[in-house]
Amino acid sequence: MAPPREHVVAVVAHPDDAELMCYGTLHRYLEHGATVTVVVVTTGVNGVSLADRNRGVSLSDREREAESAASYEGSGIDLLPLGFTDGALVPDRQLVSSIEAELVRLGCTVLITHSLHAGPDHQDHLAVAQAAVNAATRVATCTTILHGQPHAPRGDFHPTVLVDITDLLPDKVKALTEHQSQAGRWYLSEDFTHHRAAEAGWSLAPVQAAAGRRFEAFETSLITLLVPEGDR
Repeated sequence: MAPPREHVVAVVAHPDDAELMCYGTLHRYLEHGATVTVVVVTTGVNGVSLADRNRGVSLSDREREAESAASYEGSGIDLLPLGFTDGALVPDRQLVSSIEAELVRLGCTVLITHSLHAGPDHQDHLAVAQAAVNAATRVATCTTILHGQPHAPRGDFHPTVLVDITDLLPDKVKALTEHQSQAGRWYLSEDFTHHRAAEAGWSLAPVQAAAGRRFEAFETSLITLLVPEGDR
């Protein structure tokens, strides 16, 4: 009998977060037969710098949603926007319940979300991580929780899980370029993407890194091994 099919759900705060944290990992799961969904909690319309806002620049929810859709076009990965306003998320009952409802509906087995220990990371990232982990405690099918690497400096992120994305790295770079409304931000640049993919390997798997392998890195707050067939 074939093992149960994984349903991987990435729950992220903003339209570009999944591409930053786990684009290659989501595609790797897809290659292994998993169903993959990206739940984007906010519209991202407040993703405008103060300088740009003072010049009258504004964004629409359709604009940022279209950028995400372009990032995954033709991949088989589903996008699910929840429509919250970005910038002031809190892990309250509304946010927790909204995420929990989707995890249950989707039959999530692997949850990927933001780090719980990211120091000065974006406040929305921390709120979504807290809400998603809270929600997952009541989702019987969820047996693994991975927390993606934040791009904020001076955090307290200590990865223990690597996913090899060497062959997917060019596609990840391309997906990030689809977010033209955020163009110019250092963490979306090709240089930073390559640096971070190399850094993860040098930190945890230097032999593989020296051989040119590149990775996405994760912390984990839950891994359940060898789940009996039929129990999910």
